[in-house]
Amino acid sequence: MIDLSKNKKSFGNVLVIGLGMIGGSFAKALKDRNLASLYGIDRRQDELTLGVATGVIDVAAELAESTIKNMDIILLATPVRAMESVLLELKPFLSPHTLVTDVGSTKSSVINAAKAVFGFVPPNFIPGHPIAGAEKSGVLAANSNLFEKHKVILTPQADSDPVLLNTLHELWSSIGAEVLSMDVEHHDAVLANSSHLPHLLAYTLVDALANDKLNQDVFRFAAGGFRDFTRIASSDPTMWRDVFLANKGAVLGSLDNFIHHLQVIRGFVDQENGPAMFGVFSRAKSARDHFLRLQKKPDSLQSNKITSITVQPANVVRGEMVLAGGASLTQKLIFLAVLVKGVSELRNIDGSESTQVTLQALRDMGVVIENLSRGHIRIHGVGPQGLKAPIAPIDVHCSTLSLYALLPILMGQKFSTTLTASGLLQQPFTELVALMKMFNGSFETAQADCLPFVITPLRHHSNKQIVQLNLACIAKDLHLSVLLACIMSSQDVIAEINDSADDMAYFLKDFVRDDMLFKEQGKMYFSGERNLHPVNVGLPSDTVKSAWLVLLATILPGSNVRLQEVLFDLKNKRYLSRLSATGASIEVGEAKSDFIRNLTVSFAPLNGFTVPKEELLHFEDTLLFLCVAAVYAQGVSCFEGISSLPYVLQDQLSVLLEALEKQGIHVKRQHDVLEIEGGIPDGGELDCCGDYVLGLSMIALGVRARKSLVVRDCQGIFKEFEGFEAAVEQIGFHCNIASQ
Repeated sequence: MIDLSKNKKSFGNVLVIGLGMIGGSFAKALKDRNLASLYGIDRRQDELTLGVATGVIDVAAELAESTIKNMDIILLATPVRAMESVLLELKPFLSPHTLVTDVGSTKSSVINAAKAVFGFVPPNFIPGHPIAGAEKSGVLAANSNLFEKHKVILTPQADSDPVLLNTLHELWSSIGAEVLSMDVEHHDAVLANSSHLPHLLAYTLVDALANDKLNQDVFRFAAGGFRDFTRIASSDPTMWRDVFLANKGAVLGSLDNFIHHLQVIRGFVDQENGPAMFGVFSRAKSARDHFLRLQKKPDSLQSNKITSITVQPANVVRGEMVLAGGASLTQKLIFLAVLVKGVSELRNIDGSESTQVTLQALRDMGVVIENLSRGHIRIHGVGPQGLKAPIAPIDVHCSTLSLYALLPILMGQKFSTTLTASGLLQQPFTELVALMKMFNGSFETAQADCLPFVITPLRHHSNKQIVQLNLACIAKDLHLSVLLACIMSSQDVIAEINDSADDMAYFLKDFVRDDMLFKEQGKMYFSGERNLHPVNVGLPSDTVKSAWLVLLATILPGSNVRLQEVLFDLKNKRYLSRLSATGASIEVGEAKSDFIRNLTVSFAPLNGFTVPKEELLHFEDTLLFLCVAAVYAQGVSCFEGISSLPYVLQDQLSVLLEALEKQGIHVKRQHDVLEIEGGIPDGGELDCCGDYVLGLSMIALGVRARKSLVVRDCQGIFKEFEGFEAAVEQIGFHCNIASQ
């Protein structure tokens, strides 16, 4: 005798109609967690018997009044084409307080079945679809953990009972699922592409090969790719026949779209169009990689963080080195190469995290980028308006440079998109927004000019105007945004530059046509069509890393380092000139070009020096290195005009000065002048606050300290200085790196 008395558990009495793999797994998940009393109904008596015997259900029931009226929840796990007949049998005995749901992979047909039976969709009938399963079938395939960390899509109607809808959310969540809601039409269209089409292709491929005269050898020698792709062809044929018929419209639309793309790729193969095929494959790989990133959980993305670098005193550096190009210059040239209609090659590029973020964002928008070797890439440029709409918002994480470059480029595209940076969401970008509005940028921001930026397609203006900009009045970080906006704009632009112009200007002449841009008396003129030339260039060694190694070789007795292909821009010239005037031994080799030199640096005793106010602003990142040089110089060094430094640099300087005082170095800051008296650092511990340049400065500070110096919070160094360990090992610099 069936006992239907309500010995209440969390979800009371639950009836599962259809003990296949999904229905059985649902029942077993609830039963194993002691969340409900489980009743099962199935037209196959042997499945019912197995369900009780294996502990999937408590009771083998019948579709009768005595069962139905005592149920709190009923789950329909039958084929979708059987829904209407099952609902007809339920209708006479169904209480409006009983939650009825299903697991069908098409929802329009289920809704139509309910309307056919009841004349409307009852408030207590709320369709659902777990995105989980396997090619196995039957109650013996029941898996109580099947739904853990898998999505379940609910498709409630406007008049669905909110209390029962909440119960349904709790029901699926209690067995580990992530519950989402979606409207019926959108669900069916999405599933037609993501689930139904792959099953249809797998069935068709296996059937086609099975009927081929070479079928025996095909199956005998098929490798893992064939096995993985065709695995789902082992799914229940009856169920999938019903799915395809129930979702006919959406499936046909998805199939027609696929056939179109298949015909396109067939044409590429027939024409032996290798670049076109490579483009399709690269975009597909990028989309697939994006899908995999979405599937990753946050904890799986965490890698060991570098927590400290311990520097031993009495170090020495010797040898030759070519450093990778800087992250800033690398990304600038990457963006220019993307705007070219043609193929460019970039060598000796930076490979840090920020560069990888940029490359991934561009691949997500259809740009073909080949990795030829370490630090060597080939970019198939798409032209100023050739990007493709990404499948998701573009997230550049913490890369401000990527954000500054992508905004003007995306403003000129023919599609809408969202640009964000998950690590910069609370930071206002007021100056960037104001600058881009000058170029008629069409985008919306969050409050206070914060991210995300929602960008709409290019606005065309019949009245052409001239935009005049003075880069000297614009923050250095925004020069890239301005230059790219100049290239993307349909307007004529006059950009005034000064002698500290952005390093991209050195390379811009290689990309542009003569009639597009010309320089005269400190001005760049952008006019006409912005068609760029492809290039094949090697990047010079990064300025900041080169300046740091010059500092190490200068202050460490016995050192001699030869740095090759160093960017000899105005900033680097001033830094090297200042050190040389202080007594440093720096030999500038023969010019490789008008802005690339080789340097040979040896130890030399330094003397105190003065940096006048008009010179101070030109040092930027290398200013902190000069402060360390002052520590190892005889006498007192003065830095004038420190109150005029940008806020970011002032903050860095303040942290370094606190570190110097902690190391026993005499520091005096009075009015607008900073004085540092030479001495010997004590060693011990310092914290660089995750800042890249501060970290390098503190490491240099410890190389001749009285005892070992531990620099904490050094992950910024490893984000920005790709291959740091290999670089310092190459020149014999000894330090211990600790991670958590």
